[in-house]
Amino acid sequence: MISLLQTFSILLPVFALIAAGFMSRKAGVLGPHAASELSRFVIWLALPALLFDIMAHTPWQTFWHTEFISVYLLGTLGIFFGILAWRRRQGAPLACASVDGVAGAYSNTGYVGFPLLFLVFGESSLLPTTIASLIVVCILFALAVVLIESDLHAQKAWPLRIAHALVSVLKNPLVMAPLAGLWFSLSGWNLPNGVETFLDLLGAAASPAALISLGLFLADALQKSQQAGVGARRTAWQLTALKLIGQPLLVAWLALWVFEMEREWAMMAILLAALPTGTGPYMLAEFYQRDAVITAQTILFSTVLSLFSLTLILQVMNR
Repeated sequence: MISLLQTFSILLPVFALIAAGFMSRKAGVLGPHAASELSRFVIWLALPALLFDIMAHTPWQTFWHTEFISVYLLGTLGIFFGILAWRRRQGAPLACASVDGVAGAYSNTGYVGFPLLFLVFGESSLLPTTIASLIVVCILFALAVVLIESDLHAQKAWPLRIAHALVSVLKNPLVMAPLAGLWFSLSGWNLPNGVETFLDLLGAAASPAALISLGLFLADALQKSQQAGVGARRTAWQLTALKLIGQPLLVAWLALWVFEMEREWAMMAILLAALPTGTGPYMLAEFYQRDAVITAQTILFSTVLSLFSLTLILQVMNR
């Protein structure tokens, strides 16, 4: 059985990189635009290269893991719709409730999931992490965009709202890259050695750059958190609890008792569900000019506390 110290040492490199980004911003080594610029590098170059490379070398039959897709999709949407209903009963507008729903269900698979699961499970984790990323970006994000558009542009017909959401999702490089990789895999072609090396080098930069970027973001989020009111802070704590406790429990129930998945895939689904909230919901709130204080706090709280919750989950998994 792995000791608590060994479990903590698995998580240490991931959170040390986040801390390095955080301290670099606080010390003024990196400026106020560093988080957004480094994030753009990850989103538009490094992570798409990694996702394309994974999918280009994965037979489509392997990708279609029905049980994992069902478990992770139901676990994600269950939390999203639960938060949506709860926030609507509290009187929050549909657009704001949708952003909060994403904040409570959006696992940081891209920035934290890939490096963490690779350290725990090795290369076998790349495919399920990619599938989880696609579910979060293609389905959860698109659903939230449709609901927000419905609230802000109620005069538009539903087909126009859905079309706008689909266009927004398809323009996302984190969606296009794995889809292009899947198409390449189906073609039966082989990548030239030079292209392989290019993708390997660029993809290898994804995890460290993403974690540093997250640390930079959290440094700015801390400042927003200190300016937040009591009500916003309470909501952020509630969303954090649902993200770090509610979602992994729901996914564990689905994976272990409803679908009875293969153990390793079930463990990876639970760990992916237990990841902290990613920065996507904050970008969504900013884009639609919603109040992003609750979202920023949720990302901050869930990231810090996930060091302890993930350690606990890894300990339970290794018993």
